Amino acid sequence: KANYIDTGKVRFVSRDFPLDFHDNARRAATAGRCAAEQGKYWEMRHVMIVNAEALKADNLATYAGTVKLDVPKFKSCLESDKFKAQIDQDVAEGGVAGVQGTPSFVIGRLENDKLQGVRMVGAMPYAQFDAKIQEMLGETAKNAKN
Repeated sequence: KANYIDTGKVRFVSRDFPLDFHDNARRAATAGRCAAEQGKYWEMRHVMIVNAEALKADNLATYAGTVKLDVPKFKSCLESDKFKAQIDQDVAEGGVAGVQGTPSFVIGRLENDKLQGVRMVGAMPYAQFDAKIQEMLGETAKNAKN
């Protein structure tokens, strides 16, 4: 993050891709968006990743309190379908990009409004991301000179 995102060299975009076989995945995706409404997306996401085996509604409400959300507002949001269309769109776009599992990453660039890049699946060491990002940044610099 410090080497690429914080310096503005790379933009990190998070999308939801709740897998059907994970009973609480869609609820967790909604919880993240509800937390984002209160400016706490990344904090909530971190707590959910650490507690990935405990993502039932009651647990999510507890986590909401942990990250200092307005819990009644969060619960109301979580029980609504307000983000269903956006999550469905993320899933559709992920399918088009070839995403089949989580976590998945695409290291690439936008060309003519289409994402061009390399898909990386699974939790990988920083060195693998670093190498791929360096490769992409090198190609971008080379193309800019031509």
